[in-house]
Amino acid sequence: MDNYDGSMASLHPLSTLATREPDPLRRALRAQAREIVAREPGTRLGSDPEELHKQRVATRRLRSLLRSTRERIEDLNRGARLESELRWLGGVLGEVRDRDVLSSHLIGGLGTIEEGASFGGILELLDGEREEARHALIDALDSTRYATLLAEFDSPPALREGERFATAVAAEYERLRKAAKRLGTDSSDAELHRVRIRAKRSRYAAEALGGEPRFVARAKLLQDVLGEHQDAVVAEKRIRELIAAVRGTGRTALVAGRLIERQRRRRIEAREAWPKAWARLRRAGDDAWR
Repeated sequence: MDNYDGSMASLHPLSTLATREPDPLRRALRAQAREIVAREPGTRLGSDPEELHKQRVATRRLRSLLRSTRERIEDLNRGARLESELRWLGGVLGEVRDRDVLSSHLIGGLGTIEEGASFGGILELLDGEREEARHALIDALDSTRYATLLAEFDSPPALREGERFATAVAAEYERLRKAAKRLGTDSSDAELHRVRIRAKRSRYAAEALGGEPRFVARAKLLQDVLGEHQDAVVAEKRIRELIAAVRGTGRTALVAGRLIERQRRRRIEAREAWPKAWARLRRAGDDAWR
């Protein structure tokens, strides 16, 4: 199925839906569902990792918007079910994407380390993991479960009568504000990651509403800073797992140690940068939503 030409995606009902929709939530959900369909051919072909990345982002945006409005939509049970299905789709996309990101980062780092070639066995193992994840992803895209999920967004969830999307956006920012307020210099990796997720949800909601470009830009900056921190946390963990899975030489272990040290420096730099990024975002958020 990897030679898929994308012809089926062009026939999907989502590709012909009108863009004019009075309910801003439904309009945003339909737009992201169309993005998933549009990126599917490239994801199947696998020649451009950005196609898979964009399909995954659209999936995350859909789930984030449903989560931000979960108490304000007409059918709460349906919303919860769609969140669960989007978590599944995001998971199978993420298994491939995460390995793409790690491989790219490792290859870039190894080019500046003497004896980096000794890490070849680790990269081969990572490539094997990616192939397995890719086969699972193609199976998911071929499944009835995936087709059923897309069909749900022919008529996506709507806000209850009297509910305003702007209220949900303001509430999402307030949740971000409270989470960030609890952070300190000794906050755990998990606590920083939770604030990153809050920033992402707040940004996605604001973008779907439209306007507030200053808030959106600063939310993205904080998300990038905390994303760098989380990527370093994950990279160190994966390097340790991979080195334990192969019979490497002393040189391989030495290279792994240097790569791990770089991840720790990335974490330190991100921890130093996030308070300033958050202060700038808070000013924009308070102006927009408080």
